Amino acid sequence: MCIMNFRGLANEKETYFLQVFAQPIFQFVEKKCNRNWPDNKFITSEYSVNIPFLGKFNINLFRLVWRTAYVVITTLVAMIFPFFNAILGLIGAASFWPLTVYFPVEMHIAQTKVKKYSPRWIGLKMLCWVCLIVSLLAAAGSIAGLISSVKTYKPFRTIHE
Repeated sequence: MCIMNFRGLANEKETYFLQVFAQPIFQFVEKKCNRNWPDNKFITSEYSVNIPFLGKFNINLFRLVWRTAYVVITTLVAMIFPFFNAILGLIGAASFWPLTVYFPVEMHIAQTKVKKYSPRWIGLKMLCWVCLIVSLLAAAGSIAGLISSVKTYKPFRTIHE
């Protein structure tokens, strides 16, 4: 029971992970389409919809169709490749350290002018190194999971351990 709950939680977290990383893709495509076809009503028009008890919301049909199509295609890819979660884990491991740790810490050091080799500077650098090691271990685990999944790969089937 505990393992099932943990797996359910992990799958839910990976879904949120995918949604967070899809936002820049959504924004890129939507801005590019708005720039390329500024007179296209399907792409640029907003429609006001009144939802009872929640109020009015503006809906753009292009965003609705584009994002839905993206989710459908991603779901199909996940169904074709039952080890898709391991791929997401690898992407997460590769992007976690630079985006969540290294760049923000380096920006903090530069903005606040933390003195080199001060206790604060050493602590921040140690944090970066520890998180890098964790990311590398997570990437190694994802690669090992991918290798074992590819060995038993059968399209449209779930992998049960």
